[in-house]
Amino acid sequence: MKAQTPTQLVSWLKDRKQRVGINGKFSDWRGVTSGVPQGSVLGPILFNLFINDLEKGVSSEVVKFADDTKLFRIVKPEADCEGLQEDLTKLSDWATKWQMKCNVDKCKVMHIGKNNPNYRYSMMRANLATTNQERDRGVIVDSSLKTSTQSAAAVKKANRMLGIIRKGIENKTQNILLPLYKTMVHPHLEYCVQMWSPHLKKDLLALERVQKRATKVIRGLERVPYEERLKRLGLFSLEKRRLRGDMLEVYKIMSGVERADKEKLFISSHNRRTRGHQMKLMGSRFKTNKRKFFFTQRVVNLWNSLPEEAVKARTIIEFKEKLDKFMEVRSIKGY
Repeated sequence: MKAQTPTQLVSWLKDRKQRVGINGKFSDWRGVTSGVPQGSVLGPILFNLFINDLEKGVSSEVVKFADDTKLFRIVKPEADCEGLQEDLTKLSDWATKWQMKCNVDKCKVMHIGKNNPNYRYSMMRANLATTNQERDRGVIVDSSLKTSTQSAAAVKKANRMLGIIRKGIENKTQNILLPLYKTMVHPHLEYCVQMWSPHLKKDLLALERVQKRATKVIRGLERVPYEERLKRLGLFSLEKRRLRGDMLEVYKIMSGVERADKEKLFISSHNRRTRGHQMKLMGSRFKTNKRKFFFTQRVVNLWNSLPEEAVKARTIIEFKEKLDKFMEVRSIKGY
């Protein structure tokens, strides 16, 4: 993109007009006094520049995604609650200064933890509503940190799409249904699954039943056992796919493909023993299943058991090949 001078940027933003057209009829032209043209290259860049200093002076952790901003903080004494309130006030002051009013009705507080003091927070001189459940980037986050609600939602979406395919597609041969399943049903079962991967048996069975139904619809496989159906179709069980996805994500983080702070996510074991690879991880202490089955905890044992040629693979494709060979051998041994 060619560099823009300040004068060019100003001329691009000012004196713009727009109108609405429906069925060949148009409204009057009206001046546009804020915002940037949608679909432009400069739009996202200028927006990022505009909100770049939003968290300046804020002590809580801040996560920004487009026009959504989240603050989170560990609160134990009341001073932590007051610190979070101060940060909310700073955000309010920033919004007032730059004439970007926050929609307080959409701002909510989620208290997590049994010992949370449930402090009442406010923003823009209005008390913020509390919530026990919120959808964040398509994933349902529960204040109890349980994943059953998200699992049920994923199953519901996948079954709905599978029903549409079963009713709408008459040709139920493998070359027709398998690509449809992979592109229209599978994504619902695995979207952001590293975040909400289930561990309760009822959730595991509910997810797997979707794939069992889908593979059973294919002509000629109606009476074939599930494991044999997977083998013929070249599919893994969903549980095995989640394990594989976990390992792919760890590889991306450890090799720097993902822009994530691996020092914050994982604890390196600094294992000097000759047995196993030198990129082993350590699990942290836990008291609950929520922590035990969280991504950074549940991946430790499997990652540490991978061969050195896998974890030191030069590309993701090479890592997949090494990982699949390893998991195939482990499955034969009862993995």
